[in-house]
Amino acid sequence: MPKKVIYTREEIIEKAYEMLKSEGLNQITARTLAKKLKTSPAPIYGHFDSMEVLKAELIKKAREQFLNYIIKNYTDKPFLNAGMGFVIFAREESELFRAIFLMGNSNREIILEFKNVIFSEIEKDSRFFEVKEEKKDWLFNKCWTYAHGLATLMAMGLETKRTDEDIKNNLLDLLVFFDEDFLR
Repeated sequence: MPKKVIYTREEIIEKAYEMLKSEGLNQITARTLAKKLKTSPAPIYGHFDSMEVLKAELIKKAREQFLNYIIKNYTDKPFLNAGMGFVIFAREESELFRAIFLMGNSNREIILEFKNVIFSEIEKDSRFFEVKEEKKDWLFNKCWTYAHGLATLMAMGLETKRTDEDIKNNLLDLLVFFDEDFLR
């Protein structure tokens, strides 16, 4: 009888994270993960009380990776940094971006959580402290739509030669449509 393979919690999370990137969160079940690990679901449930607990770990890991991109100081403007980070994340982590933001089987709540992370970073930009909430929401939604489009092109490999500087300039081009009076 062959020796039973024992997996650590971290190994299970890593394999599930690979699945998240390639198949999306909703495709991860105890059976599909066990099949990838070449084992039964028992080792998975030995480390996790439920698949929801494991999926929460995956979301946390993806969120941390995403957050590292959008809080990085590419410029001195948090609003621009969040947009740049979003697009650069799509360029550098295209599989994960597609799994979170583009796959039809993505979890809507995750997308909203990631969107809220970006909005919270924007709230740190002092230029927007005095801007009315409805204007902030409007501007954020316009910029989200534009950045999401550019990020999608990057993740799909349709915009492959964009440097960080190109991304910055592209996002700044959008802001020329908003004058100082708008932000007051």
